Amino acid sequence: MTESATTSVGRGRLVRWLAEIFVIALGILLAFSVDATWDRLQESEQERLTLEALVEEFQANATSLRATAAEHDRATRASSELLALTGPDASDTDDVARLIGEVWVPTHAQLNSGAIQSLLSTDDLARVRNPSLRAALAGWPDRVAALVRLEVQLHEELTGALLPAIQAAVPQIDIEFINGFAGLPRLRAEFESLVEPSRFETDLRPLLRDMKFENTILNRMTVSMITRDVTDDLATEADRILRLLEQSLEGGSGST
Repeated sequence: MTESATTSVGRGRLVRWLAEIFVIALGILLAFSVDATWDRLQESEQERLTLEALVEEFQANATSLRATAAEHDRATRASSELLALTGPDASDTDDVARLIGEVWVPTHAQLNSGAIQSLLSTDDLARVRNPSLRAALAGWPDRVAALVRLEVQLHEELTGALLPAIQAAVPQIDIEFINGFAGLPRLRAEFESLVEPSRFETDLRPLLRDMKFENTILNRMTVSMITRDVTDDLATEADRILRLLEQSLEGGSGST
């Protein structure tokens, strides 16, 4: 075999080896690319499922917050009407019992938190690519906690001050007839079938003429107004988070 023929054979082998190496390298690169694409698809699917769960949760929360804010507003207006009937010369009217019932109603928002707690407790918040949405979700628990503190304060105002004042003038049986078992119609119907109104006289005039009672109603109204506004602000924030969630589900995860 001549020298040129040997060189030609050597070059042919080199070309084949290089081709084989190229094919192997290309296969490895393709495998990595497929794995990376699959990982991205899995991450995108997980983000979608997370966002959908959050949408459902925040829709329910926004509805509950709006309803609760409306209840606080009704209690505020009832407190204002009741304050107009207090004073040293106050006399009982047909509206007093109804207003006391509306003022006494303990109100708090029923909020779902399973999806967002799962998101925050597992450090999955980083999967949410929209920075504005991440910040809003991270700040949501603190805003809810602020509302809960106000609701606790309101409950303490009702049970620690208002209820004892009412019980001094109104038999407990009649309090239950005025506002007992609110939101539990079956139990209320059973109660009314088993119990008759109290035979003790209910005289609300001393209550209306008591400055301490007036101050208690004023405090109740003030806390109700603050709690109503905080509840309404939280509902507005829930609506904003919902819009951000919808943008992310529509593909605008990078938008602000």
